[in-house]
Amino acid sequence: MDLRHVAQIAWKRRWIVLWMVVIAVAAAAVFASSRPARYESTATIALTPDPKTGQGLVSSDNLSALLGTYAQTAKSTLILQRAERILGRTSIPAEIDTSTQAGTGILRISATSEDPNQAAEAARAVAQAFQESIEDNQVLVATLVDPPSPSTTPVQPRPPLIMGVAAVLGLFAGLAAALLLEQFRRRIETPADVAELTHAPVIGRLPRVRTLTRGNARLIWDLPNEIGLQESYRGLRTNLQFLTGSGGQVLQITSPEQGQGKSTVVANLGIATAQIGVETIIVDADLRRPRQHEIFGLPNRTGLSTMLALGSTDPELVASGYENLSILPSGPVPPDPTEMLHVRLPGVIAALREQGALVLIDTPPLLPVSDARLVAPQVNGVVLVIAAGSQRPAAMHAALERLQLVNGIILGIVLNKSGQESDSPGGYYYHAPSDRQVETAQ
Repeated sequence: MDLRHVAQIAWKRRWIVLWMVVIAVAAAAVFASSRPARYESTATIALTPDPKTGQGLVSSDNLSALLGTYAQTAKSTLILQRAERILGRTSIPAEIDTSTQAGTGILRISATSEDPNQAAEAARAVAQAFQESIEDNQVLVATLVDPPSPSTTPVQPRPPLIMGVAAVLGLFAGLAAALLLEQFRRRIETPADVAELTHAPVIGRLPRVRTLTRGNARLIWDLPNEIGLQESYRGLRTNLQFLTGSGGQVLQITSPEQGQGKSTVVANLGIATAQIGVETIIVDADLRRPRQHEIFGLPNRTGLSTMLALGSTDPELVASGYENLSILPSGPVPPDPTEMLHVRLPGVIAALREQGALVLIDTPPLLPVSDARLVAPQVNGVVLVIAAGSQRPAAMHAALERLQLVNGIILGIVLNKSGQESDSPGGYYYHAPSDRQVETAQ
């Protein structure tokens, strides 16, 4: 996974990343405000050669070794006990730390306390105790060059630093959450997502329509306000024509899982092809949950299941109410649809080929049952319908693998409910004229 992919996921899940940053910064602000202020006071001691010994120079190696030793000595138990006696207390009211400056004889004694005055008193007492402890060493002289004073600015907490670090940690946590969410809850939404799973082209993008999502499958050609969706079906029809040619083609339309809108696509695509004079037959081979008779308002007393049960190869087609379009309903739901399709469907498909029409077969989804895999090897190609935003990549990958196992030919992918495309021709070429435009034209 490269940086560009991570950036794309972060932008896609930007609200998660943003909320993680906001939560982290808010928690850091609460933490910083709840912490008591702490003040630091520092006494600076210069360690120089003792002039009484006549030694005016100490080598850098010896000075570094002595400074390290004195830095540890200045915060030792003996020095702290001496500082307590200087203060007249049983304990030092501050935390003591020491530091040195490389290449110099500077020793810093720092005291940190919630009271700035107590911090200054503790630093002064420890510095005095340290000076007294090395008075007779005859090597170095400790001189207080910068006495401690009460500070007016707390050193802890530091809200800007705490919140800055929290923002960075929140950003990383948000990115991690986005990546995990993408891994476990990712859904196919764009043609780019499809391209990651298969080389099959996206031959149609059907925009989401609220009137269709609120009810059962239905026809869209009598909806005057859905011209953009109608044009999308015409575009799908054109792409299929280029892929399959004309005459005697049998196509299977299915989906990886249920709820992807395959039956709606079959019905409306059948009308789209019939509108240009192509004889079209829709076969409802979903013998478990048939839908085509409901969409077209047809009886379902007889149909494909009765043909399979009788071993007939003479399809009894029903008029759809649209010119050039006939329907072969599913018929009553049989007790053993898989066995019936496996044994007798090839003869029915052969009879339908003789009609010389474009045959669109609506089959059950690929993953729940094996019916669709029985049909795939017998047709000229398979069109896979997936609903954008709801189809999992893992499920689609499994569906593609199952088609490949039975040598199914995947013609393309229809991305259903994919949102209104910005370049949809419906809104530009096919808008309804206003009354004023009609009057002007007259």
